[in-house]
Order: sequence, then C-alpha cells, then structure tokens
Amino acid sequence: MRLKIIAGNLLAVLLVGLVSYFFVHSQIQKELNTRVDARVRSDVTLFNRSFRLSALEFVAQVEGRAGTQAPRGALGALDQDSRRQRAFTAVEAIAQWFRDPSRRGELPAFVALTDETGRVLARNQDINRMFGVQLARQIPALRSVLADGVPRHDGWLTQDDAKLLQVVVAPVRNDSGGVIGALVVGYELSNGLAIRESSVLGCDVAFLVDGRVNSSSVDGPAAAAIPEALFGASTAAATTAALSGTPSDLRTASLADDDYAVVVAPLPLTPSVAIGYAVMIDRSASLELLSAAYIILVMMVLGLVGVMVYGFIIGGSFLRPLEEIEESVLAVINGRTDLRLDIESAEFGGLAYRINQLINVFTGVSETDEEGHVAASQAPAAAGWGGGSEEAAGAAAAPAADAGTGPIDDPSVAGPLAAESDEAYGARIYQEYTAAKQAAGEDVSGIPQERFLKRLEGNGKALAQKHGCASVRFIVEVRGAQVVLRPVLLR
Repeated sequence: MRLKIIAGNLLAVLLVGLVSYFFVHSQIQKELNTRVDARVRSDVTLFNRSFRLSALEFVAQVEGRAGTQAPRGALGALDQDSRRQRAFTAVEAIAQWFRDPSRRGELPAFVALTDETGRVLARNQDINRMFGVQLARQIPALRSVLADGVPRHDGWLTQDDAKLLQVVVAPVRNDSGGVIGALVVGYELSNGLAIRESSVLGCDVAFLVDGRVNSSSVDGPAAAAIPEALFGASTAAATTAALSGTPSDLRTASLADDDYAVVVAPLPLTPSVAIGYAVMIDRSASLELLSAAYIILVMMVLGLVGVMVYGFIIGGSFLRPLEEIEESVLAVINGRTDLRLDIESAEFGGLAYRINQLINVFTGVSETDEEGHVAASQAPAAAGWGGGSEEAAGAAAAPAADAGTGPIDDPSVAGPLAAESDEAYGARIYQEYTAAKQAAGEDVSGIPQERFLKRLEGNGKALAQKHGCASVRFIVEVRGAQVVLRPVLLR
C-alpha cells in the first residue's frame, strides 16, 4: 500500500510538472520567436536608414574636400608631371583628413583625382598605380558627375582585386564653376564595417555581391555556413531577387548548429552594382530565456524526492499500526485468545480498542472498565464457550452493565452472599445465569460450569484488588433482553 500511495503522488507531481514545463516552455518560445521576427524586420529598416544617413554624410564630406584648393590647384597645373605630383599630394592629404576620428576614423581604401575625362591623375598609396586608367568606365557615377556636376554615392566592384567599395564622387570646379575633374573616395564594405554596423544594431550583418558573401560580422564556423544559407539551391533565387531590389521574406537559416532569422535587402544608394545586405539574428541566443522554464523541471525533481521521503515517513506511520493489528488478530485466530491489541496511534487507537471489544464478544471474555463495570459477550454463549484453550472456553460472562451502575457496596446485600459457601454460591450463580440466558432465548449448552466459575473468580479477584475489599461476588440482573452480572463488594 505504501508503494501505491507513493506511486500515485509521484505520478501526480510528474504530470503536473511536465505539463507545466511544456506549457510554459512553448509559450515563452512562441513569444520570443515573435519578438525575434519583429526585431529582424525592424533592424532591416533601421540599417537602411542608418546607411543612408551615413552615405549622405559621406557625400557631404567628399564634396567639401573636392571644393578645397588642393585638388583644384592640382588640376590647374600646367605640365603633366606637376599635375601628377600635386594630385598625389592632394589625395594623400585627403586620405589623412578622413582618418581623423571626428570624420570616418580610418583611411579610405581608395582616393583618386581624375581629370575632366575621367582618367586617373593619381591615387593614394602609390603615385604610379592606376595612372591614366579610364575610371569612368568602371564607375558609372563618375560619368554622371562629370556631366552634371552633382555629387553621387555608388558601389564599385574593383576589377584588379575584386574589392567591393562604397564610393562617393564629387566634382572639382575651377574658379568660374566649370567641372575640371572629380574626386573619388571609396571605403571597402569589409568585415570591419559589418562589425561596426552589427554593434550599432545589436545583430549580425553581411554584405552580398555577385552571388557571394563579400563580408560579414559573423566569425568562426557560422561565417563559413553563410554562403550556403544565402546562396544554396533553395535560397539563391530569393537572395538574387533581393539584390535586384526586392527584399526577401523572413527566413530561418542554420549556421553552425544555430538557427538564425534572416532578411536580405538591397543596399541603398548603390545603383551601379547589385549589392545587398543581410540582417541576421541568432534565434538560439535569443531563446536563452527559455532556460527559465527549466526551473520547473528542477522543482519537479525536488517535488518527486519530497513525495518519496514524505510518502515513506507518512506511509510507515500508517502501515506500522495496521501491520501490528494484522499480526495481533492473526495470533488471536491461531489460538492466543488472551492477546489484546495495544496500539499507540491517534489514528488507529480507537480501531484497536474496538477490535479488542470484538475479540471479547466472540471469545465470551468479560473485562472491567475504569469504573469497575463487568463487560461480557452479547453474542450467543456457544460462540465463545467451545473454544480451544481453557481460558478462552471458560471466559464468558454476562453482557456489560449499564454505564450508570457500578459495583454494589451495600452490607445488606453483601451479608447473605458472604454467608454462602463457595460451592453453594458457585452452583447458584451458574444456575441463575444460565436460567436467565435461556429465558432470554440464548443457547447455554456451550457454557460449562467449571470454566464459567473459574473466569468469574478471576474477575472477582481483580475487582477486589481494585476496590480494596476482601472479595467480590456477583448477582444476576436481567434488564430487558440483557443479562448482567453485577459485582457486590464484600468488606
């Protein structure tokens, strides 16, 4: 029974714990996924606006440098060598100007000064590199700037080293306002730029071009998995469409065993080159809050342990008295009719007392209560007088006296009883008792005189000791259908 009680409680705790865990876990996961989806879409808009503002600032900075005296003076030089040398000096100075932390904070990847036809006079880092190259063929925005004098922001995939740059082209004007050349400044869309944008947005960023990942803020195994995630067989079409101007729907990509929410969109202000960017949020990292649901499992395990400990303690406190009662009743059945239950239990003490009374009823054994009343069997005498042991067979007495009557302590009643001899008293009380039983309709064939008198003698001695008298004898009283042996104290 103990195991059944414990198993039932364990099952209840287990079911409640698991149902609570899976419910809370699913609700938190659903809410977090909804937030991640909303955030990645919001970050796409935020990145777009941030990049546009940065690009407009970049345009203003390049336009301001193009209007300074250094590039104008270089383009106004009379001989070619002077023009080249002064142009190189001008672009180096402009590159250092952008390096100032109050501007872009790093050296541009490319600074060049071109003439009015779009040919390179000089670029930074190397005076001879790209000299005379027709740059307008590679940067369409340069042709437009030389034609209308309006500065522009664009993208440029270089031919010599396949670097992806964001470039700004600004016109260089003479004193009369005519366009005499152009200043071209470019920064690479590198991992460093992606990392800086990622730190602002709080999510990962990748730049895409020409069917490949140009750079990203992701490192390690996850970075190696990005090309397959964005340009794999199932995703290439959507990514290519996004580079052409149609932002992709939210998708989930697996990068190094982590699930990312990804949206791909075209990079703004780069009309000449199909450049895109991907905003990626690690769902796995965002779902770390799910670990809070594990406390339910921890509490469930503690509950299971508590139920087991409590079940063994409480189950033992219930089962031990029951086991004692069972063993005692079995002993009585096997012949120990003198055995009575002594159970110290608030829950089962009353049951043990009633079982003792039941044993007395069926064995015909009388017993006295605290007031000295003699209790005897109400069952037919034959149920308790043909037993196996001498004590059990001779132990019957009359039904219990009413609670309101006690031993008779009256000399007028005790005198005649004391005057009788033991033989005469025994014969008379037995004859009166059996006659009263027969008159009540009970069978007295199972009540032998010898055993009846022996048990009566034992009860008399116990009462005499209790009440401090010389001896006790009994008289037969009939109360309705009940035959009572009432004790009389002999002083």
